[in-house]
Amino acid sequence: MSRKITYQLDDFSPVGTSLKGHITASYGTMVEIFGEPNMPWGDKVWNEWGVEFSVPDGDLDNDYHQVTIYDWKEMGPDHSKLADKYRWHIGGKTWEAVALVLDAINEPETMERLDG
Repeated sequence: MSRKITYQLDDFSPVGTSLKGHITASYGTMVEIFGEPNMPWGDKVWNEWGVEFSVPDGDLDNDYHQVTIYDWKEMGPDHSKLADKYRWHIGGKTWEAVALVLDAINEPETMERLDG
C-alpha cells in the first residue's frame, strides 16, 4: 500500500535554501492549499509560507523537505494578495521543492495536509 506525501506549515527558519522555481497562482488558492502565511514579513518578503513535506522513502522511512513559498520585492503586502494570478517564488535545498509545491496545487488528491 503506498503512503501519501504529507505536508504541514512549519515556522522553521531554513538555512541554506535558495530559489528553485516559481508557481503562478492566486493568493486565495495558496491559502486554500497551505493555509495563511505563517512566516514573519521581512525587508524583501511580505507573504511567506514555511512548509515541511514528508515523502515516503522505503517501508517506514520518510524524507523531509523544508520549502518556502513567498512574494519578492513587492511595494506592499497587498500586491501579491490582490493579483488574479501571482508568480510566487519557491525556495528549498533541492529541485524537488518545486515538484512538491506543484503537486500540492495541481494534484491535491496525491497529498494530505496535516493541520497542527
